[in-house]
Amino acid sequence: MNIQPFIFNWKGQFEKTCQKEEQLKKIFDKVIVINSDDTNEKPEWINVGDDYYFTEQFLKAVEVFDGDVMFHIQADASYDDFETLVEDAKKYYNEYEWGVYAPNVDYTWYIAQNTDIESLKSSHSNIKMVADPDCTCWFIHKDVIDDFKNRNIDMSDQKMGWGIDISICGLSFLRGRPVIRDYNHTVDHPPGTNYNKEVAANEMSILWQRLDDDMKQVISYIKGDREKLQNYFQ
Repeated sequence: MNIQPFIFNWKGQFEKTCQKEEQLKKIFDKVIVINSDDTNEKPEWINVGDDYYFTEQFLKAVEVFDGDVMFHIQADASYDDFETLVEDAKKYYNEYEWGVYAPNVDYTWYIAQNTDIESLKSSHSNIKMVADPDCTCWFIHKDVIDDFKNRNIDMSDQKMGWGIDISICGLSFLRGRPVIRDYNHTVDHPPGTNYNKEVAANEMSILWQRLDDDMKQVISYIKGDREKLQNYFQ
């Protein structure tokens, strides 16, 4: 399995990004940094400029991705055992053929009671089927990435990226591929944001209007009655 790691960097995160890059270089031959910090650049990074927020960073990652699995982590997240996390991503793919695999995150709206799907059981106590694991640190299979590309969703006026995680998870469910969270791993993620949530929410509302009906349906389950997601596995 060819897993390609991506780190999204922005202003104020340079040191953390460099630290993660060194951690991941012990596991992977190449680590791809999508860098949105004009004041701190490296020639081997993909330096896209300050104007790139999450949406454009993600679209750039999708553009250059050519592996089996995209492993993406945000610059402000940290973890001390990426090696085991990567090995577990492979291990549980063989078990569940997931579309999305992710560790737990210590600061996210998607805590267990907001995302675990109780009607979908796993054979491991640490593995939970979830509606959305957050996009702080996650592994996305190429089949889901290809579906995302083939949908050709207009994101030309999107910046903050609200809606990307639920779209990716929705596409996984539409394929009948589970979205799983591994509670054996918890990634550190500081509270707070550096963007305007009102703008982000408005962007997501605009994005919603552009989605196909099947996407709207599955996302309504992700955001609402997530137990209905079991319908995609029957």
